Amino acid sequence: MKEIRYAKVNGESIPVVISDETEALLAAKADGRAIIGLAGMDGNPAEFALERLEDADEEILERAARRHLGLPWTICVTKRLIIREIFADDYEAIWENQVGTGFGTIEKLEAYTKNQYRFYGFGFWALIKQDSRELVGVAGLTIPRDWSGEGSWFSLKLPPPEDQEEPFEDALELGYHLFLPWRRMGYAREACLAILEYGRLQLGVSNYTAWIRKGNLASEKFAESLGFVREGNGGP
Repeated sequence: MKEIRYAKVNGESIPVVISDETEALLAAKADGRAIIGLAGMDGNPAEFALERLEDADEEILERAARRHLGLPWTICVTKRLIIREIFADDYEAIWENQVGTGFGTIEKLEAYTKNQYRFYGFGFWALIKQDSRELVGVAGLTIPRDWSGEGSWFSLKLPPPEDQEEPFEDALELGYHLFLPWRRMGYAREACLAILEYGRLQLGVSNYTAWIRKGNLASEKFAESLGFVREGNGGP
């Protein structure tokens, strides 16, 4: 079975090949087309696998096309923000605001976005003001890390989704960094609440941690306002 659907990306129609045949998908990929495989096939070369053809809705088609074109996904939308994946055009603003050491060069940022999102399906995301399209910060979810220096771990337990058959016991770490001009406007809270709900409903994760350096009382109070509780000091 092979079928071609079309995704809308920035006003353009992008063909997406859906098939349960490995050779058909490999041929489409070699021809420079976005591809989606169906579950159960051997050697699926596509990043996306659907149970049924009927599951290929507009969102899935657009995400497959965006991944194929190297364009960022929109994770979720809040009252004032668009939360989307980071991509190369964000580098200058991120570098100017010193967001971590992992984005020291544009090549490192591109490697991060290429590997992190594709492998895990989550990571740090860009926070974009809806009205001005300005990048105001980053926030997201990561595998808990071994932190150096003095600090404290905070934890949060959310109720699992109603349709989740088996609980996902591992925790993800919540991180956030608002650029200086945009602090104390509620953007961090708006973004983090949306990200936690996205993690709960879309990733099936109910357990979260946050690591805060010693003396950062503002971050401690912020984490507690989200429902986090202090667990202990030092690394994991």
